[in-house]
Amino acid sequence: MKIPDIRGLKYPDEFVIRFFFKSSHHDRCGRIVELGCGNGNNLMLYKAYGWDVTGVDICAEALSNARHNLDGTGHFIQHDLVRGIPDKIDAPIDVLLMPSSLYYIPRAAFIGCLRQLAPKLAQNADIFISLRTPEDYRFGRGIPSEANGFVLNTPETAEEGLLNVFYFEHEVVDMLCDELGMAQNSLTVLHRRFDNIQSGQLVFGNSDLIIWGKLP
Repeated sequence: MKIPDIRGLKYPDEFVIRFFFKSSHHDRCGRIVELGCGNGNNLMLYKAYGWDVTGVDICAEALSNARHNLDGTGHFIQHDLVRGIPDKIDAPIDVLLMPSSLYYIPRAAFIGCLRQLAPKLAQNADIFISLRTPEDYRFGRGIPSEANGFVLNTPETAEEGLLNVFYFEHEVVDMLCDELGMAQNSLTVLHRRFDNIQSGQLVFGNSDLIIWGKLP
């Protein structure tokens, strides 16, 4: 498919690209599941290298775009992760992608998803997750909902009325170790801070926590 024909985001997240090559995913194939897949921009990279791809998203329009962008291949499931992991996701999962999606659900639902995924992960599965930190521009801009969680009042980011939960590095590391059985020394922890243009307004201080690692 030509780049102008892709619906929505044209390219994978830059840190997913780093994860892909640094984890040697270009040298092998397997099953990948992405939670919050959107239009499939990350999964297009894996599909190009022969991976079996599954994407989960709450938005029907995004999934329609994903099916178009992957030429009708792959498996796409409309589902609200607040309700946990959809039953249609089977084991084993060789790569689990959770980029920029799980901060939109309550912390308890996030932990519940990890617990449900744990028995579905293959031995030596690779995990990628990105979350927003309390240093992010959006932190505190809205109605408090839970610890470090707010229903946002940020129309400039097109997230007004959406829940955002913000995470410290240590609590995410603990969750991955406790719920998925990851070893702390297997984790690569990165921080991404950048400014952006949102609805014609310069937004200072986006702050993401990015963690990837391999199960034993």
